[in-house]
Amino acid sequence: MSLHAVDDIDDAISVTIAFCRGLAPREWLKLALIALLSGGTAGASSFTGSFDFGGSGPTGGPEPGMMPGGLPAVDAATIVAAVAGLVVLALLLGAVSATFQFVFVDALVERDVSVRRPFGAHWRDGVRVLAFEVAIGLVVLLAFALALGPLLVGLPVGALFLLLLPVAGLVALLASVVTGFTRAFVVPIMYHGDVGVLAAWRRLLGVVRASLSEYGVFVVLNFVLSLAGGMLVGIGVAIAAVVVAIPFGLAFGLPLALAGASGALAWTWLAVGLLLGGLTFLLAVGLVTAPVQAALRYYALLLLGDTAPELALVADQRRAARED
Repeated sequence: MSLHAVDDIDDAISVTIAFCRGLAPREWLKLALIALLSGGTAGASSFTGSFDFGGSGPTGGPEPGMMPGGLPAVDAATIVAAVAGLVVLALLLGAVSATFQFVFVDALVERDVSVRRPFGAHWRDGVRVLAFEVAIGLVVLLAFALALGPLLVGLPVGALFLLLLPVAGLVALLASVVTGFTRAFVVPIMYHGDVGVLAAWRRLLGVVRASLSEYGVFVVLNFVLSLAGGMLVGIGVAIAAVVVAIPFGLAFGLPLALAGASGALAWTWLAVGLLLGGLTFLLAVGLVTAPVQAALRYYALLLLGDTAPELALVADQRRAARED
């Protein structure tokens, strides 16, 4: 007996082609923005630097109020404030990204690419999803802290370390599956039923228990499809980088080279070119990514509808695609 998780791949491709074919240029631009902003929760970047620890004063040490290398000293309050600011910024970006998960689902279900209406309707849901994913991340951090903590502080570990580290790895693997299912299935259930994360998860667990083989196959096939889609996106991004870099390099970089890398006007022109080129490249990345993301999301939506008919959000799209 064939599985929906296998059959739905062809249907997801057909529905995606029909969806993309019906988009106007303006809708393509909005879909590219949605694809960029819904690609995942924002993460914090780390920055490292090297300092010259040679003497800057007559005795070879740093001057009072200065760090080694001549940098001004930074007090603990400033560091705490900076870290807190980065955390708040990461949470804000994460909430925006989680909300755009609902915006993407709305575009696929309604076949009307809109941003303001679904964002305004579901930003609270986005905050709930972010809070859930942060909690899952903290569980993973706690698992690795328990596994690696004794090693980091120099305590003897022995067999306990060999036992806890694989457990922490298993927790991380389960957390990735939970996060993936949250985005693929829980978000659509929340969108459809106007319920919270935990209520949507309880609904999903009942569906998964009733169709365990379907969702087990989905995990494997979705992983393979994501890898294949990632390769396609990588090729498209590389082509987009070349297509964007050549005209912008000639238009904005050539004047700087001809001016001998001097003059405020030339450097300003280059800065404008880098900004416009970067925005154009991001837009191109969104345009390349959007169809792949749409296909993967349609695949999950179709499987959800097949295993729980009351949650069939895109049945009309599949029927229309099969009739074409």
